[in-house]
Amino acid sequence: MAGWLLILAGLQMATDTVTVDVAAALERGLEVAPALEVSRYRTEAASRRSLQASPWRNPVLAVSVENLGQSEAFTGIPGAEGLEGQAVLTAPLPFGKERSGAIQAARAEERIALASADATELRVRAELLSSIGAVLRDQVLLASARAEAESLAELAGALSSQAAVGRAAEGDAARAHLAEGMAWTRLARREGVSALGSADLARRLGYAPSTELRLAAPVCAASTAGESSFPGTDVEGAPFPPDLRVAEARVDAARGATEVARGIRMPDFAPQVGVRRSGGNTGLFVGLATALPFFDRGGERVGASIADENSALAERRDVEERWAAARAGASAVLASLERAGRHFDESWFESLERTVSSAEARYRLGEGTLMELLDSRRARMQALDDYHEWQAEWWAARIEVEHLDGRPVPASAICTDPFTEAR
Repeated sequence: MAGWLLILAGLQMATDTVTVDVAAALERGLEVAPALEVSRYRTEAASRRSLQASPWRNPVLAVSVENLGQSEAFTGIPGAEGLEGQAVLTAPLPFGKERSGAIQAARAEERIALASADATELRVRAELLSSIGAVLRDQVLLASARAEAESLAELAGALSSQAAVGRAAEGDAARAHLAEGMAWTRLARREGVSALGSADLARRLGYAPSTELRLAAPVCAASTAGESSFPGTDVEGAPFPPDLRVAEARVDAARGATEVARGIRMPDFAPQVGVRRSGGNTGLFVGLATALPFFDRGGERVGASIADENSALAERRDVEERWAAARAGASAVLASLERAGRHFDESWFESLERTVSSAEARYRLGEGTLMELLDSRRARMQALDDYHEWQAEWWAARIEVEHLDGRPVPASAICTDPFTEAR
């Protein structure tokens, strides 16, 4: 309920622009995520069903009165003394593992709900950080595209003015004008992508979709010698993510259902005790009731439960194999991206700026052509875009590795200037 109140408050009070850092955005997103509220209720329901499976079945009290209104005609005894009937208490006693199997299955279902809730929280956390990383990437790419468009617009305007007085070639002015148009088109595309990602993230954080988000990420902390650059690597013990726990609990639930099916196949006893009144006399009533398995012996029910158990075992094996493959692949992707990140050092950024500054100097001195200058600018723009795309992929790889290992992904998985850590 508190989460939905935060959403409503965000919709009513959100400003046009909200500035928030990665950690605060993650915390807010987890507070208002509907999926987490759903999983909490499902866990509560499974816990209550598990508790409900433990009590014994209620006894049955049956009271009957015979020949009501005509008792004197049958017994010759007037009034209440002539009433006949019985009061019998029946206590069902399951014979076999029907009850213990039901308890086992219910507790396994509770473990499934708990593991599923953990999986949901890890998934929501990973999705939030992935969305935050994508929005951060789009913000940087948008700013870069806008700066390039404005710079080319200034260059095209200057060349057009110079061409008008014969101080520049008309062909150069035309090329600059075409480059400017391409830059504005590129900017428009970046604006569209950024708007879509920002609206989706605003929704996840409980803001109005029209809210403009401005995200801030911290600078990456340098790794110490011998430590990996992504968090959680040195956690002791083998990873046991929630998906594997769910698969394991489903096997236990299926085994419990098999025990129930076998227990149902064995007749239950229902001892009866009570009092019986007949002919004005009252006596003790003792009986025993049980089902006679003449027609339904439950063989197919047991066979179906065993098939469900085998299915759960196969599903667990499939989950384990897919998880192992995904984890190995994600770790390889992260290692590959970190190797690539070592090239994005200070000298790489110096070369990035020197590429354009050298071409501009040559063009001003008349030693270079406009085409060389525009090519240098395009090369710089592409290299810068590649760097920011790599940075976003690096964030995503860190998030995926932590998620597959079943650990909560920390907000520190997203940070800027990662080349200081990846070296």
